Amino acid sequence: MILFCAKQGVERKISFSDFLSAMLSDYECAYACGLAARRLRVKLEEGISVEQARKTVLEAIPEELSDPDYRTANLYKLIRDYEPEGLSAEEIPALIAMGMESSFLDPQP
Repeated sequence: MILFCAKQGVERKISFSDFLSAMLSDYECAYACGLAARRLRVKLEEGISVEQARKTVLEAIPEELSDPDYRTANLYKLIRDYEPEGLSAEEIPALIAMGMESSFLDPQP
């Protein structure tokens, strides 16, 4: 249930063009970092903490966003604005992996 709620929360938040949302948990941050890592083509090691995943993703986000997809910009804003609480739950690595495997932000043909 936690996996689904975190995934759904992030995907819905970044899908609004009039973005006003904020992440609520390390669970959402883990999924968001996985999505961003896939989008940025950054490798996140298996079992990485949410803090380290966020740090790695933040280092890879370009200063100037050239991506025309507002969802990507919203995703990066979510990650920048959230400070992880250091949750070390078993769901964190699963959520990072789910984000990295998700085609949600892949360019549509």
